[in-house]
Amino acid sequence: MDMLRRFRVLFYIGALIACMFAAACSGGSDSVADWREGDIFIDMPSPPPSGELDPPAASRAEESPFEFLPFIQPAGPFSRLTGLPIYEEYLNRRPFAAVINNSARALPQSGVASADIIYEVLAEGDVTRLVGIFQSYIPEKLGPMRSARDYFIDFALNHDALFIHHGASTSGYSRIHSLRITNLDGMALEGSVFWRDRTYPDWAFNSGTRPLEHSSYTGNERLFNHISNRGIRDYWPEDARAYGFSFVHGSDRSQQAESADIGGGQAYVVTVPFSQLYARRFVFDPETGLYTAENRHGLHMDAETGEPVTVGNILVQLTNMRVVDGVGRRAVETVGEGTGYLISGGRYQPVRWDKDSHTAPMRWYFPDGTPLTMPPGRVWICVFQASGNVIFE
Repeated sequence: MDMLRRFRVLFYIGALIACMFAAACSGGSDSVADWREGDIFIDMPSPPPSGELDPPAASRAEESPFEFLPFIQPAGPFSRLTGLPIYEEYLNRRPFAAVINNSARALPQSGVASADIIYEVLAEGDVTRLVGIFQSYIPEKLGPMRSARDYFIDFALNHDALFIHHGASTSGYSRIHSLRITNLDGMALEGSVFWRDRTYPDWAFNSGTRPLEHSSYTGNERLFNHISNRGIRDYWPEDARAYGFSFVHGSDRSQQAESADIGGGQAYVVTVPFSQLYARRFVFDPETGLYTAENRHGLHMDAETGEPVTVGNILVQLTNMRVVDGVGRRAVETVGEGTGYLISGGRYQPVRWDKDSHTAPMRWYFPDGTPLTMPPGRVWICVFQASGNVIFE
């Protein structure tokens, strides 16, 4: 935790103590702030001035002190994608779903630490790709962008997200066209919405010049300018609950944990072996309640923040997949039903999922059929072969 985060933590602890002292001195008078079993109602900061597309980096959602002080509960509003505080004007903003290159020569990526949700799945061969869902904060630089596969589009449709990619496989373009998906393609929009950057950060293990196929980027200003100029819908429908998750806050979370027979077991270190050459690893930090993502090179770093990517919740979606051509492209079953795991707070437990069609949102359940609820936090979803073995330690 850097000095800025430590300062914020100390600030909110001080605020908590001051509020408790004020409440005690008031003798329960009506002038005391509204309380709710152990929760504190705190006003959210005002939205940025008009003309600014997003709050400055220092106020990004990933910098929120509430991730480190779970006993403090702001009044909201809360993101439907993470359960974390979000600016009111962004609550129903239509998300972007970005296909992000995860090849070794593409690392480190830009913007991944800002994603509300990250999907990870094999593309072809032994390498995964990421599909990041961005709503709370749209990075100024996002990428490197990569080409789409047909099942990536289903991940975007789970959240009614605008689909961003640079090229696609034949089956990917077929699904885009057949479902009439609103998409922003770098093959057509390079130079306007997309640009090239072939440099690496000085601290990165990669050096020299990025190969051209790992150098496509987009970002906040260009994305919003494009959808505004084209009149593309940039908001969710009135009832958008199906596009997010259900989260349990404050005392409700404690009561659920005490009453639920969650099953599963310890999950302080989680390894998802996507292939013989590539495994995703998550390490739990009891102090923050977050999991740090690691790849085959160590910490999974964000080039813009210079920090590792962390999430509060991990979902493993077990499904059938098979290789369909000599290049190693895969068919991945995203429609139907199956099992998986929820990993959170140092434990794992079994869950179930179902999806009625390519355009329908994914639904998650506990084994008894109860709709899935999670503690607030960003979500990493590993779409993993049903025949594989996830390792919990």
